[in-house]
Amino acid sequence: MKYIQFKKLSIRNFLSVGETSVEVEFSPGLHIITGINKDKVDRRNGVGKSTVADALYFALYGNTLRELKKEFICNNISSGRCEVALEFNIGTKKIHDTYKIVRLLSPTKCYIYKNGEDCTRDTILNTTDYINDLINTSEEVFQNCVLMTVNNTIPFMAKKRLDKRKFIEGILNLEVFSDMIAQLRNEYNEYRRELETECTVCDEVQLSLKNYTEQQSIHTNNKKTKLTKYRSRQRDNDTELSRIRSKLKDIKIIDSSEYETKINTLNERYKVCESKIISVSNNIAECNANITLLGKQDKALVLSSGKPVCPTCLRSIPKDDKSHFENERLKIKDSIKTYNDKLSKYNKTLDELYTIKTTLKSRMDSNMSLVSETKIIKQRVNDLKTREGTLEGWQQELIQDIDELEKQSNQFDDVIGTAEERLTAIKNNIQNLKGKIKDLDIVKFIVSEEGVKSYIVKKILQLLNSKLAYYLKKMDSNCILFFNEYFEEQIVDDKGKICSYFNFSGAERKNIDLACLFTFMDIRRLQGDVSFNVSVYDELFDSSLDEKGVDLVIDILKERFEKYNECMYVISHRKESVNFNTRSEIDSGGVIFLQKENGITTRVPFDREKFKV
Repeated sequence: MKYIQFKKLSIRNFLSVGETSVEVEFSPGLHIITGINKDKVDRRNGVGKSTVADALYFALYGNTLRELKKEFICNNISSGRCEVALEFNIGTKKIHDTYKIVRLLSPTKCYIYKNGEDCTRDTILNTTDYINDLINTSEEVFQNCVLMTVNNTIPFMAKKRLDKRKFIEGILNLEVFSDMIAQLRNEYNEYRRELETECTVCDEVQLSLKNYTEQQSIHTNNKKTKLTKYRSRQRDNDTELSRIRSKLKDIKIIDSSEYETKINTLNERYKVCESKIISVSNNIAECNANITLLGKQDKALVLSSGKPVCPTCLRSIPKDDKSHFENERLKIKDSIKTYNDKLSKYNKTLDELYTIKTTLKSRMDSNMSLVSETKIIKQRVNDLKTREGTLEGWQQELIQDIDELEKQSNQFDDVIGTAEERLTAIKNNIQNLKGKIKDLDIVKFIVSEEGVKSYIVKKILQLLNSKLAYYLKKMDSNCILFFNEYFEEQIVDDKGKICSYFNFSGAERKNIDLACLFTFMDIRRLQGDVSFNVSVYDELFDSSLDEKGVDLVIDILKERFEKYNECMYVISHRKESVNFNTRSEIDSGGVIFLQKENGITTRVPFDREKFKV
């Protein structure tokens, strides 16, 4: 059991408290926190009594019971720095460590000291978490088991079902089961999501593997088709090469140099013949020209108008020159005859030359035809050899292509292998996840309401319900309240009928609320691992309780003091409350008297004689 003993609380510039500190030293007994509001005559409301409970809560958790924003926590009149300090011990009854918490606002700071040594963490949040780990009590449990602000918060029985359940689990220290359930649900949901993701990925990988396999088959078929095509080309090329080589073997190449020499000789002779033809043709032309000229001269000798004319100068020839004229005509005729004879000879020579030319041309064409045929044969041989070389090159390329194609690995082999390995890993993971989910289902049942938790709760419920019955009887309540293993409450009135909490009057509900509070305090002390020496009751006597009810509550407080030696602080605005601690016959206790003046709350000495009722 961890014992937490609050020693001293110091409040300054917090809510209505001003620059002058309000200090509370916690001591065993029943203490009444009351006061007077001088700003309002004969009023005890708004004094700042609840500030003590708020300050204690603020020191531990960093916020107020009323959940005020930080800018509204500082006193707006004094404008000083807000400071709340709490001193307490933690340990066993014999050995303990002394701690001190100091919380400041404007600026916000939080310090914690252990045995005088600074243990403050790097941030305010981390320091608050450290404090909460020390006291090991949630805010809700602290509010309902240490600071019982019955009239300022929703009573337990008026809370929602889930809130009741959560609170009782906190009291019974069963949060571990809820935490386990929450963690299991998170893990379960994570595994379910992971399983769904893995199943989706599995389907995708299987689809990809199917596509890869189809692509692999297509690639293999394409490879076979190409190999068949290449080998078919090889065979066709071999056949073509054999045919070409056979042709090259059969072709006889003729030497054309002899024909070319003959052509050159014939060509020379042909040129000579053409030259002679030209020369003879010129002679024939010359003879024809001379014959024509001589014929014209002969005609010119005929007398113009019957008179002879000289064919040269066209001068009339005298009659005594006629003999001369006749002689000239005879010469012309002789010359014509001579030219005609030459012309006949030249024509005969020309015919012979043309015959020779034709013969030469024929012989040249014959030899040129042979030369051309030889060239054609050579060109054909060259073409066949070129084709042979091309085919041989193609064959080499085909051999390389076939070799590369046969060596070529299917690019989908590695992909399929990787996909298959991945698919196997995914399927194994799916089986693993299914196994974990199955295990979690079992664990969930074990820690569920129907599992071991139900078994443990049943063991505790007898004590819880007996405590409730005890305090309801002590409060002279007219009903019985008990919880089942699912923390579902049932209220039975004095007539044996099942009722709702809201069927009862305000005072009757107050009895039920107080019975629950005292029960929870006892269960927390018995069941938990933390014991607090202080309990604060806000307006415990101020509403719904009549005089008899107050006496019954005081008897319970007396019993608690005798049993646990508690430091009990009751906040009240009733004037007669200052006498409650003396009526309780509790040996120790006192009155913390607060006074509010000009909006500032201070603690003043209490004079019992002045406030005697």
